[in-house]
Amino acid sequence: MPLIYIQGEEEKQRRIHYEVDPSLPSLGEGGMGQVLKGVQVNEANGVRRDVAIKFLFEDLPAHAIERARREASIQISNENLVEMFGFIEVVENPESARPIKRFHVVSELLQGVMLFDLLNGKTTDKNGQEVPFAQELYQRYQSDRFGFAVFIVKNILSGLMALHDKGYIHRDLDPSNIMITTDRKVKIIDFGIAKRLDNLNTQDQQLTSTGQFIGKAAYAAPELVLGDVHNQDKTTDIYAVGIMLFQFITGTLPFEGTMAELIKKQLNEKIPLKLIPYKAVRNIVAKATAKKQADRYQSAAEMRVDLEHLSKADAVPTATSAGQVVASLADVKSGKGKMIGIAAGAVVVLGIIVAFVLGGSSEPEPEPVVEQKTEVVAEKAPDAGKMAADAVKQLNDPTTVVDGIKQLTEVADKYGNQKEAADGIALLAALTQPADIENTTDEIKELRAATHNDIIRDIDRAHAYAEKAVKANPESYKALYELATDYLGGEARMSQEADFKKALELFMQGQKYAEAKGDKEYTDLFNGRIELVKAQLDSTNE
Repeated sequence: MPLIYIQGEEEKQRRIHYEVDPSLPSLGEGGMGQVLKGVQVNEANGVRRDVAIKFLFEDLPAHAIERARREASIQISNENLVEMFGFIEVVENPESARPIKRFHVVSELLQGVMLFDLLNGKTTDKNGQEVPFAQELYQRYQSDRFGFAVFIVKNILSGLMALHDKGYIHRDLDPSNIMITTDRKVKIIDFGIAKRLDNLNTQDQQLTSTGQFIGKAAYAAPELVLGDVHNQDKTTDIYAVGIMLFQFITGTLPFEGTMAELIKKQLNEKIPLKLIPYKAVRNIVAKATAKKQADRYQSAAEMRVDLEHLSKADAVPTATSAGQVVASLADVKSGKGKMIGIAAGAVVVLGIIVAFVLGGSSEPEPEPVVEQKTEVVAEKAPDAGKMAADAVKQLNDPTTVVDGIKQLTEVADKYGNQKEAADGIALLAALTQPADIENTTDEIKELRAATHNDIIRDIDRAHAYAEKAVKANPESYKALYELATDYLGGEARMSQEADFKKALELFMQGQKYAEAKGDKEYTDLFNGRIELVKAQLDSTNE
């Protein structure tokens, strides 16, 4: 199959052209075109360089083509930004009555793993090859959330500094637009909706109007979700970075829900800073995500300076607003750490979280005594419900977190067939699940944050626990919620595609049982999920 030769007027003047082997597999395909591997050839000296070339679809509207042209024009050489090489317009059959125009966007060829995928445990590239740098970062994410977050965010801010210095804002920052590359770089990609700070053109006005925006609501600043293009500036990107810093530290997003719910929360609700166990980081996130733009960091450099000033002492968790007293990790490891006694006035709040295991469930029925023919009474199996409740108490004490995880795992592995074990196994599924897309209770979010250094998060293991919990007690609405969310999340939460019909069936079952038990929090969660899945099914059927 012959090579495809691409050269526009500008390329002719620069004496370069591009070659594409169409027999090679596609690098990917999106809503605007197909991406193929190409080679940039310098005709003057023969130097060849691998690149990525997006072949835009022929039926794209004019505004989409202009958006691609603008993306290709942001040509900045920086180790934390994808480098763009140009927009090539080629006219085929120019002498004919109907010449055909074909458009191409050329950029640096990146190989690696998207940060979104890494957070969910994936460390392989599109070809299934392990990326050592991604493996290292994921291990750090599991064992040192503080160090991971600071490293990634500092790299993102370095890229933003270069982008902002050139007069552009990104407007679509989130982990799906950050790549961890095989050559050990953290790169911001996709300038598709970036805009110049000094120029509000017609295209910007068309792309964003009041109440509408192009981006991701979970990371969008108030002025972005409102479509207030005139007031979008450097602080708009900084807000998104603050959300990511929160996510990297806590393992969850501050706001979740439908698009309408997220927009409302971004406009009106405060970030739940209490979930961040480090005071210095709480202060940085609070400033980055202030609702008023004037109260945020005014530059990426300013935020990066505060991250640079963090010390080892800042990596020690402080007491949470829930009243938990968390001992210094360094002291605990050295044997010096002690929980402050009641005489000193410290109160450890456990009741609400323990209710995940015990709340709303009926008392376990006493197990019958089985008499053998020898008239020897058989040994009763341990009460899995009580074991799980005790494990949760241990999870709330930083000196016994590991013991709590072990005991909860023992409940799942050894006594998982007991009806009373279901809620405890469901909790283990929630703690083990690496995905950050699920809505859940604030209490579980706090437990996830408390255990992130000590528990291995794996989607297959988490899904297996969810299935086991439902099997142990088909009426456990907490177990049904975890399993249903797996089917809703699909490959982000389990090793198979999403099944919206199955998810809806499980959510509706759980809603019935939660309502019967009078658990308003879970009833509201189920109602929100049911609404979301029905909307997904309706859009699929249209």
